[in-house]
Amino acid sequence: METTLIKEAIEALKDRKRPELIDVTVYGKYSAKKQTYLYNDAEKQYEKHTSTPEPKEVRSVKAFTSIIKEELRRRENESGANATVKINLSGGYFIPDDNFGEETIKFSRLNSQQWNLVKNGINKVYDHRSFLQFLQALAPSINDFQEQFRKFSLLRLVGKSTLTSNPIITESGQSQGYTCTYRLDNGCDGEEHFPTGFWLDVPFAKAGDKTYGIPIELLFFRNEDDELRIEVLCPLFENIEETAIIDEAEFVKRETKDYESLLVLSDF
Repeated sequence: METTLIKEAIEALKDRKRPELIDVTVYGKYSAKKQTYLYNDAEKQYEKHTSTPEPKEVRSVKAFTSIIKEELRRRENESGANATVKINLSGGYFIPDDNFGEETIKFSRLNSQQWNLVKNGINKVYDHRSFLQFLQALAPSINDFQEQFRKFSLLRLVGKSTLTSNPIITESGQSQGYTCTYRLDNGCDGEEHFPTGFWLDVPFAKAGDKTYGIPIELLFFRNEDDELRIEVLCPLFENIEETAIIDEAEFVKRETKDYESLLVLSDF
């Protein structure tokens, strides 16, 4: 009799056993979907078992657009619905599924070496030697580098020379440069012409094929020891950099235009 009751109790408990798998409705930001959960005996709770993707990061805008297309293809998302792309000052990111937010792919922009040289070199004061070194580093971005370097290598201040910012009028009527007048020991007068600046043609991204014109302005003066100093300026640099970032955002929009529901944001 006792054995029979035990068997009946076991059978009753079997019928009341918690199911191993259950299907649950999961709500995202915009819609809901069915998700299977597995019961974890150790934790005494149901858990969603999904693989954790490795973090993805790219360094160029071309690689960024390629990974956007590939992720949407793998997810069979032909319209780009509920996916978001954002371009910002440092690069951007891509969320393949903004509804449930399972993954974010990062775009960390890698600027060209020449661009970084300009960005870190402007708004600084150089002595003559360090300025020539700065100029040499930018040689790939200066079309007439040899001629420009020759001009700047000959700059000098002699004795009690007078350096003015009055423009030099050229034969074509254009004003350019500074003039430096001085008197030599033999009593003869001398004069030097100091250029106002030079022009750069610089690639924005490393291994990129798009370049941007950057006008460099120069300010010449004497320091407290009567030595020549050169300040390198570029008032338009921030505007040029913003234009380059906008161009990247437009490139992403063009490359992903077939995904009519993909959200592409520019934030800078």
